[in-house]
Parts: sequence; C-alpha cells; structure tokens
Amino acid sequence: MGKLLLAILIGLVGAGIVHIAVILSIPGQADNDAWSRLSRLGPAFSTVRIGFAEPEGDRHAGSPAGFVFVDPAFIDVACRFSVEDGPVRLFSDDKTRFWTASIYARNGDNLYSISERVALEGRLDLLVGTAEQLDLARIEGSSSTIPTVPVAVTGEEGYLTVRALVSAESERPFVDRFARSVICRPATAEEAGTPAS
Repeated sequence: MGKLLLAILIGLVGAGIVHIAVILSIPGQADNDAWSRLSRLGPAFSTVRIGFAEPEGDRHAGSPAGFVFVDPAFIDVACRFSVEDGPVRLFSDDKTRFWTASIYARNGDNLYSISERVALEGRLDLLVGTAEQLDLARIEGSSSTIPTVPVAVTGEEGYLTVRALVSAESERPFVDRFARSVICRPATAEEAGTPAS
C-alpha cells in the first residue's frame, strides 16, 4: 500500500512540475509567432525570403529566423502588411509553373489561399483590403488591363506567404526569379480609388 501511495505522490508532483513549466513558457512562445519572426526579417511591406540564406545585398532578406520544416523543394517568401491606411497590392510580374499564396491575419488565421491554377491568367496579383476599401477601388479605381483578384480581410494587419515549387534543379534560377519579383506595397491612389493628396 505504501508503494502505491508513493507512486501516486511522485506522479502528482511530476504532473505539477510539467504544468508549471508549460505555464512559465507561454510568454516566450507568444513572442515567437510567425508575425514576430517575420518582423525580425524586415519591416512591413518588404518581401523577405523564408528558410535559406541568400548572399548579402539582395533585395530579399534571408534568414531562417526560427522557421522550421522549410521544404527545400519550394522557395518561400513572405511580407507583412497593414490595410489601416488603404488597400495593399501583392503581385509578381513573373510567372512560374506552380505557386501558392496564402494571406494570414496577424494571429495566424488563414484568411485566403490561391494558386496559379485558379489565379487570373496564372498571375499573382492580389488587392487586399477591407470590404469598404475594395468597394471603393472597384468603383473609383483604375481600370487596369492586368486582372487583380480582390481579397477582403477583416483585421488591419496580416501577412502573405508565397511558395513556388522547384520541380527540378535546372528550374531553380527561374523559380528564384519569380520569388524575387514578388512585390508587397500599399496600393497607389489610382488603384485604391482615392484622390491623390
């Protein structure tokens, strides 16, 4: 009977220690979400490379920054943005065989996903904003010949990730060129349907 009570006591003490350790680690984990890791790679509206370092001086910053499970068969880029002052345009002038793009809220909720198979003309070209901003852009904005996919978001801040497949090493330079061409910027007054100030 004494051995059973000792085993139960040891189990309870061990469980208590584990629970206390988990509770004490929560603040450290909260500061290490995807938004925080991306903010360490670059400022808002800058396209950054995720996963594998690039040579110094490249337009896209490169650092693993704590991202794990980065698949070497893909080239991943991301950018943080805010729609507080107007919609955001996320686009690339290049094309590649296979890409996917996802828009996330600041807290990590996936808000929208698209791939080259369903994108207009296979191009990455998104106009992200609130429903009101997108309505204004649709009514008053420019009538560009390049089709842009409108994406309504509810929060003010978010981030985009783009993953491009490198199906063969001989394609890596072309896929890399696509990844480097991803632009993340506030929409122009003409694109947003607002008068220039």
